[in-house]
Amino acid sequence: MKLKPLYLVLCGCSFLLLSCSSGSSVNNSTSTLSMTLTPSGQINKNQNKKLALKANSGLDAAICQGGNCTWSNSANQNIIQGETEAEYCTGTNSTYGGTGYELGAGAYGMSLPSGIAAAKTGYGNTDVILELFNTPYANITKEMLQNYYNMGYTVVWVSPPQYSAYVNYSGNYANDNIPAWYGAYQPMDFGQIGNANNPLSYGSAADLATLVTNAHDIGLQLIIDYAVHQFAQPGAQTGINANTATDYYDVYSGQTYSFANGNTEVLSQFWWPQTKVTNYIPFGKTATTCASFSNNTEGIIALWGNNPNGANYNDGNVNSLSPWNSDFAGTTGWFNNILPSASNSSSGWSGASSCGTQSVFDGYSAWLLGYNYASGAMSAAASSTTGFNIDGFRIDDVSGQSPTFFNQMFTDTASYNKSTNIFFGEYPTSNANDYNSYTAIKTASGNNSSNNTFKMLNFPLLAGLNGAFALGADLQASLTSMISSSNAYQSSSNGTLAGSNAINLVMDQDTVPDSFASRAMCPWTGTNEFQMNYYNAPLAYGVILAMEAGTPFVYADLQAQANEGINSSGAMTSGLGNGSVSYWNENEVIAGVYFHNQVLGKTMAWGNISSTDEADNVAALTRGNNYFFVVNKSTTVYTATDTATTLTNGCYIDLMSHQIVNVNSGEINNLIVPGQSVMYFVPYNGSVPSGTSFSCS
Repeated sequence: MKLKPLYLVLCGCSFLLLSCSSGSSVNNSTSTLSMTLTPSGQINKNQNKKLALKANSGLDAAICQGGNCTWSNSANQNIIQGETEAEYCTGTNSTYGGTGYELGAGAYGMSLPSGIAAAKTGYGNTDVILELFNTPYANITKEMLQNYYNMGYTVVWVSPPQYSAYVNYSGNYANDNIPAWYGAYQPMDFGQIGNANNPLSYGSAADLATLVTNAHDIGLQLIIDYAVHQFAQPGAQTGINANTATDYYDVYSGQTYSFANGNTEVLSQFWWPQTKVTNYIPFGKTATTCASFSNNTEGIIALWGNNPNGANYNDGNVNSLSPWNSDFAGTTGWFNNILPSASNSSSGWSGASSCGTQSVFDGYSAWLLGYNYASGAMSAAASSTTGFNIDGFRIDDVSGQSPTFFNQMFTDTASYNKSTNIFFGEYPTSNANDYNSYTAIKTASGNNSSNNTFKMLNFPLLAGLNGAFALGADLQASLTSMISSSNAYQSSSNGTLAGSNAINLVMDQDTVPDSFASRAMCPWTGTNEFQMNYYNAPLAYGVILAMEAGTPFVYADLQAQANEGINSSGAMTSGLGNGSVSYWNENEVIAGVYFHNQVLGKTMAWGNISSTDEADNVAALTRGNNYFFVVNKSTTVYTATDTATTLTNGCYIDLMSHQIVNVNSGEINNLIVPGQSVMYFVPYNGSVPSGTSFSCS
C-alpha cells in the first residue's frame, strides 16, 4: 500500500523533546476573555493606542515567530477556483476506477512552533480516536502506529473483523448492489475472522492479533467496528469467483432465494450457521441452553428464521410485515427485513433477544475482548485462541439491538472486559433524547461494578455545527448555546448529551462525501444535516478538538488517500480510490490534537466576542488560565481591540500561524484573526522578532 508521507516537525526536532513553559503557573480555574473585532482596514489609531497599529493594518501587523507567519489554511486549499462542490466531491468516481481528489498541498506538512511544551502522548495522558477505515490489518504497520502515537492519537479504530459476505462486482459501482467496503458490514459468521478465502474482510485472525499486540506495545488502544445488528442475506456467497462461489447459508428443500430480487420472504424457514469458538462461553454450550434445533451441531450454532406465513407467499406477493420468530424478526429493517433477534434497525426496539442470538454475540464479544484478561493489562499478547485483548467496540447502528441486549452482553462478558475499555454506538439522529436509553448502559467490569457507561457518536452536535457554520448563521451564539464545559450537546428541545458519553465527530464513513450512492452524502444539497462542507470541516474539527466536553474522533481512509481500492477479485489495487477525503493529517487537525491533549482536564469558558461589522463570525474559548482558541468562519481578517482577559500574563503562540501575542495587565496585545481560520494559542517562552514591544523570556 502506498501512503501519502507525513511531514511533521515539532519544535524543529523530534516529537517528544521539549519541556518549555511560559514561566507562569498553570491551574484549572476558568479564565474570562472578551474582545471587540474590527475588520482589518478599518482600524483607527485612536481605537486602541496600546496596539500601536497603523491605519489599514491587517495580517502584516501580526508578530510571528522568526518574522514568518504561516497563514496556510487547509480549507482554502480544498476546492479549485471555479470548481463546484459537486465536481470536487465526485471527481471521476462515477465508475469503479475513479480517482477522485485530494486536499491541496497546503493542507499537510505541519510544523508546530518551537518554545512550547512537550507533546502529551499515549494512553492515560490523551484520548483522541483515529479511525483507519477500510484498511486491511496487515497494511497497518508498527511504524505507522508509532507515527499515530507521536502525533498524539490515543486510540485506533479499525473496520469489522468477522467473516463477511462476498459481493460480485460489475465494474461500475452504480450497477452494483453494495460497494466493496460495505461487504464487511454483511457479517455471515461471528465465530470466524476473515481469511484468504474471504478477501473482502480485512485480514485473518493472526493479522488482527498482530495488529492489537503492536498497538499495545507502542501505547495505543485498539478498538474494532462491531456490526451487531445484522446478518448478510441468504444468497451471500463465500468465494471471489462468481462461477464457483457457493451460498454460505443453507436453504431448505423446495425453497429458493434470489439475491438480486430480494425475495427473502418467500422462504418459510432458513438458518445461519455460526461457528463456535473453543473455550469461549457461551459458544460451547449454546446447543444445550437454547431451544433445540436439528441443525445445531458440536461446532455450529444454528440461528434460524421461521416465517409461519412464508408458505403462503411463494408467489412473491409478500406482506413485508409478516412476522419472523425464533432468532430473527422481519418488521422494518435492513436486508429485506432479515435481522437478528427481533431487532429493528434504527427503530429503537426494546425487547430481549433470543437465547441463540444473545449467545452468539456474547461469545464473539468475549473472544475479541480477551480470554480472562480482566486484569486490564495491555501487555497481554493478543491471540486468536486465548483472546484478542482489544480495547472496545464502535457498534454499528446501535439501535438495531435493544439496551436490554447490551446490558445482558456486558454482564455475560464481565470476566473478559477491562474497566478501561471504550464502547460507543452509532445512531444518526439530531435528537439527543434518542440516546438516553443507551447512555444508561453500564459497560465496564461486570456491568454494574463501575460507573463506566455507554458512549454515543455525537450526531446532534454534528448537525448543530453544520448549522453554526452555514452562510449567514450566528457562529458564537450557536456554539455557546449548544456546547458547555460539561455537555457536548445541549438543547431545550432536543435533550442533552453529557461529555462523559459523547464521541464528537465531523465526518465518518457514512457522512464523508464521495461518489457512492449508498453514502448519499454527495453532492451537497443542503438537505442533509450531517453533510459537512469541505470549507467548514477544518473549522469544525477545530471546535471538537478545542472544546472540553466529549472525546474527539478523526476519520481517515488511507486507501482512498493512496488512490487504492478493492477490485472484482477482492484484491487491493492501485488506481481504484473511492474519492473519500481524509483530514487526519491536515494542519488544523494536527495542531488541534496537540492542543486538545495539552488542555485535558482544564475547564472551558466561552469568550464574549463582539464585532464592529455586527457579524457573528468569530467564537473563542479559554481552557484553564493558559490556553485559548479562536475560530473565524468568514473570509474577513479581524484585528482584536478593547480586549479584557484573566489569562495569565505572558506570551502565547498560535500553533497554526505561529503568531505571538502578549497578555499584560488583563489585555491581549497584537491579536490578528485571519479569515477562515482556527487559532490554538498555547504558552510561549521563546524569542520574538527584534523591535517588538514585549519579550517572552
